[in-house]
Amino acid sequence: MLPTKSLDVLRDFSIFKDLTPDELQGLGRIVVERRVSRGEYIFMEGQTREAVFFIRRGLIKVFKVNEEGQEHVVSILGVGKMFPHVGFFDDGPYPGTAQAIEPSTLLSVEWLQFDALLVENPSIARKVMRVMGERILQLQSKLQELAFYDSRDRVIALVRHFAEEYGQVQSDGIHVRLPLTHGEMADMIGMTRESVNRVWNRLRREGVLSGHRDEWVLHVETTNSDD
Repeated sequence: MLPTKSLDVLRDFSIFKDLTPDELQGLGRIVVERRVSRGEYIFMEGQTREAVFFIRRGLIKVFKVNEEGQEHVVSILGVGKMFPHVGFFDDGPYPGTAQAIEPSTLLSVEWLQFDALLVENPSIARKVMRVMGERILQLQSKLQELAFYDSRDRVIALVRHFAEEYGQVQSDGIHVRLPLTHGEMADMIGMTRESVNRVWNRLRREGVLSGHRDEWVLHVETTNSDD
């Protein structure tokens, strides 16, 4: 349970932004704070889904493993994000594995307790479902746009996403600290590691990007061009 003085932190998550103080009180009674170390697993793909998590600090990687045992990154999530994306309205197993990329602080809500809260408070259900609907439409729009991008544009779109979500503006550009390989980036945008590496090196030659894999700098506004 969150202490009363910490309830406002719930408003940092878009899914709860419209809740009244009384509704936040009810939610706070079933929220548990959890700290995880770098490399620690929050849940494994296929496990019975018990809770939904919200990131207060840190970074979480969500990935799936194919029949050959290879990892395929689904998403990298930072502060203010919820996972798994199926949220509270599905009782299936966890669709992927979640692992902390760095020491993280999470808020967890058992979905059965949340379901009971929604039954008791239909107004919360309406507000939460409205926000989730908006997020689904945004995701669909991004996926549709990505389908028409060439390889350069896909990498640029990913760079912009990371810069917007995790970047820190400094005098020489936007610094992004993410310990991701080009193979993991490729998984996220439907490309091969070699293609991402080729585009990445081109952007470095053009002066758009600099730095190393774990921390790189976006220097200028990227523009579309032929691959």
